[in-house]
Amino acid sequence: MNDAPAFFISQRTRLNLAYKTNRFKTYLSLQDVRTWGNQKQLVANEANAFSVNQAWGEVFFAKSNVFSMKFGRQAISLDNQRIFGAVNWAQQARSHDALIFKYSNPKILSIQLGVAYNQNMGALTNTSYTLAGSYKTFQYLWLNKKLLKNKLSISFLLLNKGDEVRNDYNNNGNIDKGEYWDNYSQTLGTYIQFKKDKFSTSLYANYQTGKVAEYRTDLGPRNISALNIGLDLNYKIYKNLTLFAGYEYMTGQSQTDTTTKYNNTKHAFSPFFGTNHKFNGFMDYFYVGNHMNNVGLQDIYFKLKYKNDKFNLGADYHAFMSSAEIKNTNISITDPTQKMSNYLGSEIDLYVGFPITKGVKFNFVYTMMFGTKSMEAIKGGDRKQFNNYAYCEVIIKPVLFDSEKFMKKKLEKQIELLSK
Repeated sequence: MNDAPAFFISQRTRLNLAYKTNRFKTYLSLQDVRTWGNQKQLVANEANAFSVNQAWGEVFFAKSNVFSMKFGRQAISLDNQRIFGAVNWAQQARSHDALIFKYSNPKILSIQLGVAYNQNMGALTNTSYTLAGSYKTFQYLWLNKKLLKNKLSISFLLLNKGDEVRNDYNNNGNIDKGEYWDNYSQTLGTYIQFKKDKFSTSLYANYQTGKVAEYRTDLGPRNISALNIGLDLNYKIYKNLTLFAGYEYMTGQSQTDTTTKYNNTKHAFSPFFGTNHKFNGFMDYFYVGNHMNNVGLQDIYFKLKYKNDKFNLGADYHAFMSSAEIKNTNISITDPTQKMSNYLGSEIDLYVGFPITKGVKFNFVYTMMFGTKSMEAIKGGDRKQFNNYAYCEVIIKPVLFDSEKFMKKKLEKQIELLSK
């Protein structure tokens, strides 16, 4: 496939307001996300009006500020953001309508207990939730402990996620009002990070179990058994130059195992709310709105980054492989057990960024994918065509008013006047 290249301009505009005292915090973030030209001029009805990215309040139960309750529309970012992340790479970002109870005492333990329950609207009867691309409910517990003078950090996560399942047909096979219920999956994970001098490393593992959110007439939902593990190593070679190396493994669904026993279980791991652009290459071939319930992934990567006050630049290399078998598309369907190589291809990402002035930064990224026959088999397209992607970005973050800085300058002036 030889597609014509695309070119477009996307813009995100945000207005953030924050207020805090020693007993509570509030935060409001309004945003407008658009592609230039997606609306006609003199538009009568603003189809892409401002939306609420975040709107939350956090109340502290005591003067020590270790116990708090945070509620409202908010971003949730935990550990390396593999399971919960703000997804700030996406223009609209990700936020949840949730209630979180917190105990924050780094010297002892940090705890979060979060709950969410979504509905289409307020109603007096029924609790059916039909919004596509969302979830019905979740509950999560996150624990974090700092050790060895904060050099070692260990976290544990338990996520119970509920999705609504519907049967809209009656016993005669005709469309009916239907019945609905919630199927739950559980994700159990740990994240361990160690830092000392020029070296740092992180190890994480997540296991998923429970039931798939699906309706099958007589068989019942499939069970889930999926795994994600990763290792990341960082070493500062010289001053501002850092070398990264790592490996990530995510289980998938085999295309060659056709047995009923195997296919009655979902083996493909799902990073539900993660900042997936942070992982597996900037080209977003995997898990950024795609590759779910597929053959999984193995990612071996090496990265070199340089950063100082004036600019930053880097180069990343990824070697991708499937974790489950890929069916050979050149073999007759009567022999589905013939498999292809699990090597999917490699990606090279190059990037540079620098501040233009205070509050303004410029970024440029260029990335290339070199796919194989196996990549073509699961993704489509033509591996022989050169596949590349580039973008440039201008970020403007002015601080319109900061009361703390204002009061600090005011106090400094008063001291200066008194000293004269």
